[in-house]
Amino acid sequence: MTANQSRTDRTSIVAHYIISHTEPAQLGAVKLNKIMWRADVLAYRRFGRTITGQTSYIRMPYGPVPNGMAATLRRLVSEGKIVERAADAGVGQRREFVWLERRTAAGFAAEDVEILHQAIDEIAPLSAAAASDETHDVLWDEISNGAQIPIRAASVQPVPLEPEDFEWLESELRQTVS
Repeated sequence: MTANQSRTDRTSIVAHYIISHTEPAQLGAVKLNKIMWRADVLAYRRFGRTITGQTSYIRMPYGPVPNGMAATLRRLVSEGKIVERAADAGVGQRREFVWLERRTAAGFAAEDVEILHQAIDEIAPLSAAAASDETHDVLWDEISNGAQIPIRAASVQPVPLEPEDFEWLESELRQTVS
């Protein structure tokens, strides 16, 4: 996708692509948002940019949601590219999306397509609850509902410190004190 496309257009194109490449039975609104979040975070970690052009998502009760997502879905429906239908989720109804016009990978960089399919493969088989749990981390706990979650902050991966890390730190501290 080009840098000249607006964030809204890019979000719409990515949502349409994901809907076109995911089985409807595996894609409700919650998981669509999670796939987009996962793809943007992965892209930011690898390339320092997102696929959608979003720089943050809105913190909602079930996880991060792209800015303007409700309008994006309404637009895709009104343009005849997708339909939304109610589906039984076993614990209630979910919003399920089905493509009417298939979105190809045209306009996407190869690495973006790879990341989108990785995100689809990781999130689509999960239940909506399990997909939500994937996004509820330390950063999630620090941000209030309705506030923005910066993707760059979410792209930081905490790693446990190893004993040699502490040895290095002690060595550095000894050198600065002397």
